[in-house]
Amino acid sequence: MAESLRRRWYEAFIRSTLARPWRVVLAFTLLALGGALLAGRLEFRGSFVELLPKEAPEVQDLTRVAQKAGGDGYLVVRAQGVKPEALRAFSDALAKKLETLPEVRYVEHHFDVAFFQERGLLLLPTEKLQALRQDVEARLRYEKQTALAVDLLDEQDAPPDFDAIVKKYSPEAPMREYLGSADGSEVFLMVKPDGTAGDIAFAQKLVDDVKRTAAEVAQGWPGVELDYAGAFQARLEEDAVMRKDLTRAGVLSAVMAVAIILLATRRLWALAVVGVPVIFGVSLTFAVAELAIGHLNIVTGFLVAILIGLGLEYGIHLAMRYWEERREHSAAQALTEAVRGTFAGAITSALTNAAAFFVLLFAQFEAFKQFGLLAGVGVVTSVLVAYGLGPALLVLAERLRPGARKQETAHAPEAPASATPRLPGKRMPTVAITAILLSVLGFAAYSLYVSPRVGFETNMRKLKGESPAMLLDDHIVEQTGTPLNPAILLVEDLKQAQVVQQVIEEVKTRHGADSTFKQSASLNDLLPRDVPAHQEQIAALRGMLEKLPQDAQEDQRVATVKKMLEAQPYGPDEMPVEVRRRFEAMDGKGMFLLLFPSVSNHDTRELAAWASQLDEVIAGAKARGVDLAVLDSNRIAARIFSMVRGDGPFILWAAASVVFLTILISLRSFKRACLVAGPLFLGMLCLAGGMYLFDVQLNFINAVVLPNLLAIAVDNSVHLFHRYEEEGPGSLGHVVRHTGLAAVVATLSNAAGYGALLISHHAGLRSIGQIALLGVMCTFLGTTVFFPAMLALMERWKGRKREGGMVRSLEIGAPRNDEAATEPGERKSA
Repeated sequence: MAESLRRRWYEAFIRSTLARPWRVVLAFTLLALGGALLAGRLEFRGSFVELLPKEAPEVQDLTRVAQKAGGDGYLVVRAQGVKPEALRAFSDALAKKLETLPEVRYVEHHFDVAFFQERGLLLLPTEKLQALRQDVEARLRYEKQTALAVDLLDEQDAPPDFDAIVKKYSPEAPMREYLGSADGSEVFLMVKPDGTAGDIAFAQKLVDDVKRTAAEVAQGWPGVELDYAGAFQARLEEDAVMRKDLTRAGVLSAVMAVAIILLATRRLWALAVVGVPVIFGVSLTFAVAELAIGHLNIVTGFLVAILIGLGLEYGIHLAMRYWEERREHSAAQALTEAVRGTFAGAITSALTNAAAFFVLLFAQFEAFKQFGLLAGVGVVTSVLVAYGLGPALLVLAERLRPGARKQETAHAPEAPASATPRLPGKRMPTVAITAILLSVLGFAAYSLYVSPRVGFETNMRKLKGESPAMLLDDHIVEQTGTPLNPAILLVEDLKQAQVVQQVIEEVKTRHGADSTFKQSASLNDLLPRDVPAHQEQIAALRGMLEKLPQDAQEDQRVATVKKMLEAQPYGPDEMPVEVRRRFEAMDGKGMFLLLFPSVSNHDTRELAAWASQLDEVIAGAKARGVDLAVLDSNRIAARIFSMVRGDGPFILWAAASVVFLTILISLRSFKRACLVAGPLFLGMLCLAGGMYLFDVQLNFINAVVLPNLLAIAVDNSVHLFHRYEEEGPGSLGHVVRHTGLAAVVATLSNAAGYGALLISHHAGLRSIGQIALLGVMCTFLGTTVFFPAMLALMERWKGRKREGGMVRSLEIGAPRNDEAATEPGERKSA
């Protein structure tokens, strides 16, 4: 009954398509144009922040602190090429000009070093100031004894002289008046923006305006050379590389797919029949992306390649089956047979694909959720467009081809003509089939053995690649001695800042050599502490200097020290503005601490330790009544890596389970589901061996490909099995020659979509191409090589078993069953 209903539905569908193909094409064209208009509003956001849910603590902290701090990093301008004096004058002029830009909060390049030098004694710890007093007393006593010609100490036991004392109590890394290289050949202007690097539109406008302004100012300073670094420039460079890579990969994959289709079909119309539904399906999918999400990120950005591969697959199977049937049937009957023969397999594979993708909706990682939603919708859309529009395009191709007979497509589908008996092809020896099966099983066993050695790439630098901005960042950090992007910790006032700094020191001490904290900085570090104790020691030092002879007091060094001793305590409002504004909130409500890491911001293992210890600081501050918020891109990156690692195993096992359950529901037989899904999982197991042999590692970008490989590979085994069931035993050679060829073409199209990413300059995108190509090859080995070989061996084993039963029946005198003696292929044709 169900089969009769399906047949009538197929015939009614083909009849309406034959009667009004242009209407069908027009309807889908209008739908696709509407989708394209919506998809045209999509933007690409390359920031890691877009990969996390908005309710994540890291994202909420970023939003909260960014509103106070204005931004999460710097745009750095480096000037060089002229003498140091000219560079300093140029940087003064440029800084004033840049601070007039609406996107710029302030520019760090010059510090009032004299202010802190004069007040240096007030900033020394009390115990160090006391030691200074003791050293000065000892030296003065020694000088008096020497003046009286009384030498009570050997020269080596003499206390340090005044030059040594100055050196001993001077800061280890004295502040330079101008930010720049040690030799003065470079100056750095740290442009603090009023926005975040994750906002690509803002970052682009900031960089463009700064570059334009810097170029205008540089015209008055011949010889000045400019280049740029910092979070904003690096973000734009990476975004530009990814955009160019995705564009080139899309064009290259389309060219390769066209070439594959033309070589396989040798029909120019095949491009329209197969390609147009794909274009329409992608357009509609990205319209859904605009409505549901509004943007693409670095994970969903390569969906085009996936949807092209999967969409082509449905059209290829439909078109190649149509042209196969067209050799023996009229156009109408061929179209009916093609739709009836491939639609069930296409729907099964599409639902399986979609189910595998929709599993990602249960992931923690926001980017995986978005990818799963769009890929699942895209697969369903692709198959519906392929079978809704594809038959109409085949009808038009038939009518418009030279010498076409219109009457063949003008009437309703005719009754099937008697099939021409197919001549049996040359059978592959059983030994060869067994060798194929054992080879694949052997490689799968090897893959299982080496799978624990397949690593996870932890160095983000390898995924991003080397860009000019990143290399310049490294140089600036080396010259200045501090990272460009410290963590920004927001507190209410200086008292809370002091509490948090105490917590930081406790965490640092607790972890010892494993601490990831280098140093912290706040306004407290630049304000006098324990003023009464300092005043006592300073008064004592002042009294000592007053007892010096008159000629000694006229020494310039003594005059400098006396000036330092006369300095009075000061508060935040008296500090130079270029120092104070770094630690004060834009709205005047809140203070910042800067926490500098001692570990690389590229290694995910070190970042995980950094984020963990940062969480300890947050918890410790909260326990003491301080509501601490943190703005730190490294913490966000660590959270992403943690979520990817946590989601990875779940996604893979859940996708595999869903794929199997979908196949089981479709085939309504556990045995047949195992028969179809087994080779698929065997191919996925072989991927581990391929990754080990070619030294390809998983990372947080390419991990999303794994469930997609399940979706790609299942199509081949599903289509082969449905065609084999349709044709019956004895038809395996014919199935492999036709449906197997379509599977090869579809696989090559998928490989083309991913393989195009191998030309990417962005190492993360290139890693997607690497793992996807390996996965396509390994799963093809399981579904299109191992699976048919397994079916062939099972068929021969059953045939021999049946023949053995017939022989035993004849030996005991049983009548011969002519039908049982007939070859399967002959019975089907009869």
